[in-house]
Amino acid sequence: MLYLVAIFCSPLALLLTGKWVQAILNLILYVLSIVLWVTIVFHVGGFICWALGVLHAVLAINSHRADKRHQEMMAAMGGEKTQ
Repeated sequence: MLYLVAIFCSPLALLLTGKWVQAILNLILYVLSIVLWVTIVFHVGGFICWALGVLHAVLAINSHRADKRHQEMMAAMGGEKTQ
């Protein structure tokens, strides 16, 4: 579900995973893509900025989920629990 949110509003998807700093940086990229999309001359640049923002959000969500799986696996093996 988060991947679908990342396609339509990538900063919101990063906020839902708890990555505040990355969400702010992604919001700047998202606003830049909207501004470039509105201008007729640089509309391709807007699409590229949007695609980079979505790619960044998808990779960050994937990394977050991999970290959670790793922590669960370590807890199941009897390792130290973190957080």
